[in-house]
Amino acid sequence: MKIILCTIAFILLFILLQAASLRAETKIDVFPPTGYDRATVYLSLAMFWAGIIGLVILLRLKLRELERVQKMEREEAEKAAPFLE
Repeated sequence: MKIILCTIAFILLFILLQAASLRAETKIDVFPPTGYDRATVYLSLAMFWAGIIGLVILLRLKLRELERVQKMEREEAEKAAPFLE
């Protein structure tokens, strides 16, 4: 019974959202209509995402380097530790 009520509520919500979207009369352009401006927008987006990917790669490299240095220090500390005999 609970599943049926949830399904009916979802269908009614979907119908209301469809009706609201049909009432929208004006279409808003997200990107500029001219080709030159559109190319500029796409180029800016590509450069932005390339920069984000580059930063992620640099962070991963730095983290790997830190892990490697910590591992080396740990190994040196273990070698220098006195043994109880």
